Amino acid sequence: MIFKATFAAAALVSAATLVAADYDATNMPAKTDRAHNQVGYNDCIKRYGASNSKSLCQNVYINSVKDFCLWGPRFTAAIGDVEPDVVAYCMKSGYGTRLIPDGTIKGVQFVKTPSFVQVTGNCDCTKLKLSTGDQGGELDPHGATGAGNPVGGVVFTRAFTGNGSFQQIHEWSNFMAHDEFSFRACIGPNAKKFCPHVFDLQGSHWNHPGKYSNGVFEQCDGQRGKMPGRYTKTISGKVTTSIFSQGDGSKPSGQAPGATSNCKKYATISQGTAAYVPTKSASTSKSIATAARRHHPNRQHAH
Repeated sequence: MIFKATFAAAALVSAATLVAADYDATNMPAKTDRAHNQVGYNDCIKRYGASNSKSLCQNVYINSVKDFCLWGPRFTAAIGDVEPDVVAYCMKSGYGTRLIPDGTIKGVQFVKTPSFVQVTGNCDCTKLKLSTGDQGGELDPHGATGAGNPVGGVVFTRAFTGNGSFQQIHEWSNFMAHDEFSFRACIGPNAKKFCPHVFDLQGSHWNHPGKYSNGVFEQCDGQRGKMPGRYTKTISGKVTTSIFSQGDGSKPSGQAPGATSNCKKYATISQGTAAYVPTKSASTSKSIATAARRHHPNRQHAH
């Protein structure tokens, strides 16, 4: 489907924001942005344990096809109306967040490229408290005020470290609608170009090309593909680049997804215990994992 966002484009803000802040996933403060009236919390494991249905955690983790999180409302609402206050919903227990109920995700593709990790898919995201028929909203670390949506939101991944440790992602974007979602988390010198935050009205497929298919659950390596909104052409042997400006009356086609390889397919995904959790000591990590297994005694670890 075409993502039919109805909210205004986020303004470019020159003020310093939390995008540049560095946080240790194993030692998070209670809140990362008290100055902008952050609703939720970041010391989530300490505050909520392995998981909690009432959690106001505002940390997200994008690790694998079986282990990822999405932003969603605290209570049933159109997500475009509550973007500054959304909270984390995760597939795996251990992070101190709310859990994504089994059956919510109808299909998902996880792709790891040299410049970003990405999940795209279909969902019944009313189970994440999006309003029925909600055509969607876009979350990013900038927002119209520069404080980010959500305020105080922090994103981590362990997909690039190779040792179970977590790194903070400073540039990311997440599109959420009642029936589909996408989340891209970018690293490297071109992170802002692969994760722009000024094309919110173009939607998930345009910003995050990938698979949005029911019944597809797969994890792949991938090529970067082309940057959203940047188009190159060669005239008389000279390569020129044009940059799309949202609101100028045109809407160029989105870029094609980068080629994928080494794809591993799964029948479905479900809740369970996170293989790694961001805690300082092995004993603490073990206790959190044990608590999560008690909640899901028959689930296997997902990596």
